[in-house]
Amino acid sequence: MAKLDLTKFRVSSALKTIIGKELITDDFIAVFELVKNAFDAHAKRVDIIFENLYSGNSRLIIKDNGKGMDKIALFEKWLFVAYSAKKEGTEDYRDKIRPNRIYAGAKGIGRFSCDKLGSNLTIYTKKRGEKSINQLVIDWSDFEQDSKKEFVMIPVKYNSVAKAPFPLNRGTIIEITGLREGWDRSKFLKLRRSLEKLINPNQENDPRGFAIYLNVDEERINDLDAIDRGKSREQVNGKVQNSIFEDLKIKTTKIETIISKNGEKVNTTLEDRGMLIYEMEEENPYPHLLHDIRFNLFVLNRSAKYHFTKSMGIHSVQYGSVFLYKNGFRIYPFGEPGLDTLKIDHRKQQGTSRFFGTRDLIGRIEINGKNEAFQETSSRDGGLISNSSYYAIEDFFKDYVLKRLEKFAIGVIKWGNDGDLLDHQKLSPQEMKKRVSDIVYNLTKSENLLNINYNPKLIDILENRTEKSLKTILNRLHVLAEKTDNQLIASEIRRAQRQYKSLLKAKEEAEKSEREARKEAREAQKQVEIKESQNLFMQSVLSRDRKELLNFHHHIGIAAGAIEDYVKNLYRKIRKGTLSTDKILSSLQKISYQAEQIISISRFATKANFNFKANEIKADLIGFIKEHLLNVYSDILKFSGSRLRIQYEQVPNEKCVCKFKPIEITVILENLLSNSKKADASVVKVSVKKEEKGVVELVFSDNGKGIPPKDLDKIFEMGFSTTDGSGLGLYHVKDILRKNGGSIRCNPESVTGAEFIIRFKGIT
Repeated sequence: MAKLDLTKFRVSSALKTIIGKELITDDFIAVFELVKNAFDAHAKRVDIIFENLYSGNSRLIIKDNGKGMDKIALFEKWLFVAYSAKKEGTEDYRDKIRPNRIYAGAKGIGRFSCDKLGSNLTIYTKKRGEKSINQLVIDWSDFEQDSKKEFVMIPVKYNSVAKAPFPLNRGTIIEITGLREGWDRSKFLKLRRSLEKLINPNQENDPRGFAIYLNVDEERINDLDAIDRGKSREQVNGKVQNSIFEDLKIKTTKIETIISKNGEKVNTTLEDRGMLIYEMEEENPYPHLLHDIRFNLFVLNRSAKYHFTKSMGIHSVQYGSVFLYKNGFRIYPFGEPGLDTLKIDHRKQQGTSRFFGTRDLIGRIEINGKNEAFQETSSRDGGLISNSSYYAIEDFFKDYVLKRLEKFAIGVIKWGNDGDLLDHQKLSPQEMKKRVSDIVYNLTKSENLLNINYNPKLIDILENRTEKSLKTILNRLHVLAEKTDNQLIASEIRRAQRQYKSLLKAKEEAEKSEREARKEAREAQKQVEIKESQNLFMQSVLSRDRKELLNFHHHIGIAAGAIEDYVKNLYRKIRKGTLSTDKILSSLQKISYQAEQIISISRFATKANFNFKANEIKADLIGFIKEHLLNVYSDILKFSGSRLRIQYEQVPNEKCVCKFKPIEITVILENLLSNSKKADASVVKVSVKKEEKGVVELVFSDNGKGIPPKDLDKIFEMGFSTTDGSGLGLYHVKDILRKNGGSIRCNPESVTGAEFIIRFKGIT
C-alpha cells in the first residue's frame, strides 16, 4: 500500500478583508459587535466616543470597564482568529457576575469589525491588579499588500505601556483611526436610534446593569439647539435609553405567548386596551425545537400610531416592526423598516382586509438561554442561520401569535376600510361578546389544550339576546368547562342560567324604556344644537341690520386700501430698480393675505352673528368651525355646483369656549377646502376634538390627488404649489397658526388624498 503524503491548508493574508470589511458591511453593525464584546467582558458601562470629526485626525474610541485582558489572553484568545472562549466555555468567571448571564457573541470574528470602521487599530487593555497596560497596534493595510503572504506571517505590534488615552483601572479601550466612512449629525442620530433598539432591557440576561453612552463633543452645541426647539429626542450625546414598547403605555390590542424553559408548555394571554380577553395553556407543538422563547405583539391602530409618534419623535413605520432578540441583544435585520424578514407583508398581499402587515404591528421575539440552534449568520446582518429550529419559530409565530391576534383584532373589533381598527363603539357590546365567545370555543377544539380562562364579564350577554342564541353560547361554554375541568367557567355558567329567566322578562320593559328615553334625548339635543347654531350664525340676511353691514363694508375697505398701498409701493420701487425678488415675493404674500380676508368676509358676511370690526370674540371655537363648514361653505358649494361634499364629525355636545379671531379661522378653513377642490376631491372629512383647555385638534382629509412624498417638506413654503395655484395658501395657514401658538402638519401615512392635522390654541 502506497504511503500517503500529509499536507495542510495555508491561509492567505486576504482572509482579513474577507472576514473584516467585506463580511461586516454596515458601520452600525460593526459598532454593535464591539459593544457586544464589552457586554461579554462583564462591563457595566461602554462609551462610544468620536473625536476630531472635521479634521484629518478623526478617531473612534470604544471604552469599557469590563474585566480586560492580560498579555496571555491577548495573545492566546484575541489574536486567535475564529477562536471563541465563550463558545468553548473557557471564559474566566472569577468576577462577581450573575451566573445566568449568556454571552452575546460566540464566533470569534466580531473583532474584525474594527477593520470595517478604520484602517488602524490600537487596543489598550488591563486586568484588575495589573500595573501596566497591554497595548496592541494593528495596521490593517499590512494585510492587503500581498495576498500570497500567509496570514500568520503578518506581524502586529505589542507594547507594555504606562498610560492610555483615557484613565484605565481595568477594562479595554479600542482606538480606531483612519475612519473609512464620513460621520455627520444625521448618521449619529441614526446610530443612537439603532443603539436604542440594540438591547432589550426586558429580557433575563442581566441587561439592566449595562449602560451605553454616546459622546460626540462637536455636536453638543447642536444638541442644545435641539433642546431649545423642544426636540430633546434629537440629542446625539448622552446615555442611550433602551426603552421598550410597553413603557409608552399605549392602550391597544396585544398578545403575549411564552414557551416554557423546558419546552413542554405554551402560555398565551390576549388583552385589549388593558382588559383580559383570554389566557390559555397548551402543549408545545415543537417541544424538541423551541423552548424558553417569548413573543410580544401589539396592534398599531390610529390612536397607537399617534401616541407612538408623540412619545418617540418618529413615526412607527420608520421605527420598525417585529424585532428579534437573543439573550437581550438584537438580531439583524429583524424589524428593520421596509424589510419583511418574517414574511408578514407577503401574507397580507393574499388578503389586505383579513391580515395584518408590518405597518400594523410592532413587537418582539425574545430567545432566552443557550438555545444553540439559533445562531447568527457570520455576516451579522443576515439574521439567523436557516435550519429546522428557525423554520419552526417562523411557523409558530404565524400560527400561534399572529393569527390569534388577527382573529380578535380583525374578526371581533373589525378592520376598517381606512386601514385602521374601529372603536369598540362601532360594534355593539353584545355582538362583540358573541364573537369572543366563538373564538374561545374554537380554541377548545385544539388537541393540545390544557387549560383556558377568559374574562368572566364576557358571560354577561343575556340582555338583548334571543333564547336560541343564548342556549348555543351556554352549551359551548359548558363543553369548555368539562374539557378543561375549569370550575370558574362552570360557576359562571350556572350563574348565567339562574339569571336567565328573571332577566328575560325584564328585557322587554328595559328596551321599551330605553327607546323612549333615547327619543326624548335626541329631540332635546336637536333643540340645543339649533339654539347654539343660531348664537353664532344667523339663518338669513334679513336679520342683518344696517349698522352691522356697514361694519363689514368698513373692514373690506380697510383690506382693499392695504392692497392699494402695497401695489403703489411695489410700483414705485420697481421704477427705481431697487426691488429684489425676495421683497417682491414678500409684498405679493401680504397682498394675497388681504385678498383672502375680503373673500372670506364676502362669503359669509350675511350669516355671521358677530361684529367683524372686533378683532377677537369669545365663543365656542368648535361650534364656529362646525357652522362655518356646514352652514356657510356648504351653501357656497351648492350654489357653485361643486361636487365637493363635507363630512363633519365631533364628540356630541363638546365645546371649547375661548377667544379667537374669526377672520383667521375662516382663512384657514377656506384655504384647505380650496386646495381639496383643486385636487379634484369629492369628499372632505373633518374631525374636530377638544384635547386640553383651550386647545382644539382638527383632522382635515380628502380623497383628492394627494401630495407626492417628495413635496411633503415643501408645501408650507411661500410660493410652492403642486397645482396651478399661487403657493401662498398653506403658507398663510401655517403663519396664522404659528403666530397664535398653533401648528399644522401633513400626515405622511395618508393612504388616499391628503390629510392635515391642525391644532388651534385659543385664549381662554
